[in-house]
Amino acid sequence: MEKRAAVSKSASHPGALVDALVLQPGACSQSQLARMLGFNQPQPVNELVKGKRNITPKMALLLERVTDGALPAEFWLLAQMRWDVAQAREGLSPSRLNLVQPLDAADELGADDPAIVGLLQMAEEFRASR
Repeated sequence: MEKRAAVSKSASHPGALVDALVLQPGACSQSQLARMLGFNQPQPVNELVKGKRNITPKMALLLERVTDGALPAEFWLLAQMRWDVAQAREGLSPSRLNLVQPLDAADELGADDPAIVGLLQMAEEFRASR
């Protein structure tokens, strides 16, 4: 388990979302949620809410199920990814970043595969939102 900074300037740890979107609206304790997710101890939920544990794909699927699909696994994984990227941005020194030069072909990315096209569109949306 990797330790993470408790506070990020640009993103909240996804555990805060568990508290705000699952525990509080459901008037549910961490122990109750842990049992609902199939854990014998509240520790996994407690560590998640405190920002000491990441949302894994398995946890994302469990959270999707406990919210009856209202918050799909992709929502939880996107929240985790945004946290991870924010942490990496804050920890990456400008001198290290400047060592990497962009490819000339980066502007010409394209594909006929609809899955790749969808991912490229999502990448463009992320770029636009920064």
